[in-house]
Amino acid sequence: MTTFLQDLRYAVRMLLKNPGFTVVAVLTLALGIGANTAIFSVVNGLLLHPYGIAHPERLLAVRVRYEKLNLKNIAISAPDFTFVRDNKQTFAASAIQTESDFNYATGSWPLRLRGARVSSQWFDVFETKPLLGRVFTPEEDQPNADREVVLAYHTWKSIFGGETGVVDRSVQLNQQPYKIIGVMPENFQWPSQTDLWAPLALPPNAFVIDNIFNESYFAVARLQANAKFSHAATFLNMTSQQIIDDPRTQGYPKASGWSLFAVPFTEFVYGDVRTPLLILLGAVSFVLLIACSNVAGLLLARASARAKEFSIRTALGGSPWRLARQMLTESVVLAGIGMAFGLLLASQAVRALLWLAPENLSGGLSIHLDFYVLLFTALLAGASAVIFGAAPAWQIAFLDPQQNLKQGRGMTDGSRGRHLFRSGLVVAELSLALVLLASAGVFVKSLSKLKDVDVGFRPHGLMTAAFALPERQYDTPAKQIAFLSSALDRLSNSPGVESAAAGVPLPFSGFGGSASFRIEGRVSPPGDPGPHGDIRAVSPRYFETMGIRLVRGRAFTDQDRLGGQPVAIVDENLARDYWPDQDVIGKRLRNGGDKTPWKTIVGVVAPVRHSQVVGEESSGGAVQGSGKGVYYFPLYQENSSAVFLIARASGNPAALEGTIRAAVHQVDPSQPVSDLKTMDDRITISMGPRRSAVALLSVFAAMALTLAAVGLFGLIRYNVTQRIQEIGVRMALGASPRDVLRMVLGESLRLATLGVVGGLIAAFALTRVLASLLYEVSATDPLTFASMAVLLTLVALLASWIPARRATRVDPLVALRYE
Repeated sequence: MTTFLQDLRYAVRMLLKNPGFTVVAVLTLALGIGANTAIFSVVNGLLLHPYGIAHPERLLAVRVRYEKLNLKNIAISAPDFTFVRDNKQTFAASAIQTESDFNYATGSWPLRLRGARVSSQWFDVFETKPLLGRVFTPEEDQPNADREVVLAYHTWKSIFGGETGVVDRSVQLNQQPYKIIGVMPENFQWPSQTDLWAPLALPPNAFVIDNIFNESYFAVARLQANAKFSHAATFLNMTSQQIIDDPRTQGYPKASGWSLFAVPFTEFVYGDVRTPLLILLGAVSFVLLIACSNVAGLLLARASARAKEFSIRTALGGSPWRLARQMLTESVVLAGIGMAFGLLLASQAVRALLWLAPENLSGGLSIHLDFYVLLFTALLAGASAVIFGAAPAWQIAFLDPQQNLKQGRGMTDGSRGRHLFRSGLVVAELSLALVLLASAGVFVKSLSKLKDVDVGFRPHGLMTAAFALPERQYDTPAKQIAFLSSALDRLSNSPGVESAAAGVPLPFSGFGGSASFRIEGRVSPPGDPGPHGDIRAVSPRYFETMGIRLVRGRAFTDQDRLGGQPVAIVDENLARDYWPDQDVIGKRLRNGGDKTPWKTIVGVVAPVRHSQVVGEESSGGAVQGSGKGVYYFPLYQENSSAVFLIARASGNPAALEGTIRAAVHQVDPSQPVSDLKTMDDRITISMGPRRSAVALLSVFAAMALTLAAVGLFGLIRYNVTQRIQEIGVRMALGASPRDVLRMVLGESLRLATLGVVGGLIAAFALTRVLASLLYEVSATDPLTFASMAVLLTLVALLASWIPARRATRVDPLVALRYE
């Protein structure tokens, strides 16, 4: 221990004695360690240990799939939930939830609060306790007993001023009295961005077998302490088979490929960002390797400069391994200081990452440098110390003191070997930098192509907003339709508005829906689940406002109202799938029971991208869709209390935010509007994980290029210093400054060429894993690879220019006396 403390004190003295070297080494390490810590913080906070969830490995989401309908991951029904709820052997707690927003009148403009109606064990599933008050009891999760709410922490702070006396206070929500019974802690916000929770309070008939295919609830469950995920999967498979064999389901589960399954909760919530995050984690590991190579080169150069010192100490009785341990101690001290500054850098970088992340991911998200992150950083610093400290320590351990005491500045065989090793480190840095540059390049090219994708409508110039009518005030379809019609009339006649419409769900809103339907005169054969498609309800002028092309027939008009002929419009995909080689106009379909009227198809429109710009539009996450064709119904015949408004602007669409608010306010001053976004913003959000990954990968590639250039600059500068006498001799014998410049830059060019060759080989091998994330761009795009190789070469030559110019100014007389 005493020896270690001595080594530690000596290491600190030596680092303080060389502040320039220390600062460069520490900043280089801080950059590499900080970037890795920041990305790992996000990985930890999303995938490993989500903030506010105890034992996330025991938490899972229960889902439903219809394989033959291309519904791969959708919500479950209330009858499905009963099987999970009643299995206490596998599940410690389980709950279901559905969204239910609330209108809250306060100030000059009413607010729309994002609500979640949850069953009584919702908070037990997440093992969280309220900050104030209590949560719901099973007795309150019953019809007519559900007038209680629990506030989210941010709602309590922003609306109620953080008053501790808010518990038991009565508030008006949706024009009905609700009692506040609790406030949740700051670290709990599930579902994400929820403002408050209310009891679900389903009636008993919601759980009967007849409703088993009415899937509309998000289900979560917590495993018992002794249960494993495989136990839950086995149970759900057995339950699925039990339902398939139940004669009351009339063979539909088997025909449609229906089954229950479970997904780890973190994978369900953040599965879309898992691959981009892992790619970024791999990218920053390359940055750290380059940083370590840089510091290793600095330490090797420093060890060479101290060769005589170490030789004298060895000649006086010092053990080479003792000196090697001293070098490792210096490396550990450097890594420790780099870790400290890296943590400071990471804390700021995490804020930047959250700012850069898409709104649907970062909203309510809290990332902390917790114990797991600190442990990761400590291990990273230790590994870094070994990586960059091993080579100098090995060099000292095998030092030949007699040779080093006799040699001057000439290149001995050993020193030439060390020179080759340092050159190899720089070549490796350049190769790793080129891998990151090539990866960032193909991603940027792919993203640029995504901007030109035809989504089936004209998003530019569209402003959108949402509202939800309270059922107590708008308790009939006629009242809901009258409100919507009046709001659209006012909005359409407002200045700056070319046209206005409404629809539900809206493309790129994060919501979707699909349903089976029947075709008049067609009987599905045994084993066929029947027609299925995504379903939309839209107002007159919807297709005109959105810019969706009408292929044939007509669009909905103001005459398509309650009491009129039931009509429908289908898109080309649905028409092709279920009426191939037929004129679909005049055909009839029905999307309900026998009491539901047949709807006559009056038009065909072009298909529209609904949830993502490219890729298969199947269900997953919050968006439930089949990825098949779409059928539209008139909103004035298929009323809905929650609707999106769309306005096409003659100028800047964002300027219509106040116009939309005013139009709704004129019809009902107590009705709030929310989720005001341009359609361009919605599409951008849908590409959020991809865009964020591209931006960060580009930043890391720039960091890698900078570090590699610094490493090359350091090597060439060191080589020039070591070869001062040689350069002086050459110039004394007639070499011109241009000859010296060509010699130095030639060495840089050789290193850059080797780095480019190694980088291209590695990039061709590694970028193939990115192929699934790219759009209309090859993972080994030749033009991108070539341009990045040229960029790397130019930067390498630029980094060598200053030491090369210094070499041309060498005075031969001075150089010959240089020691």
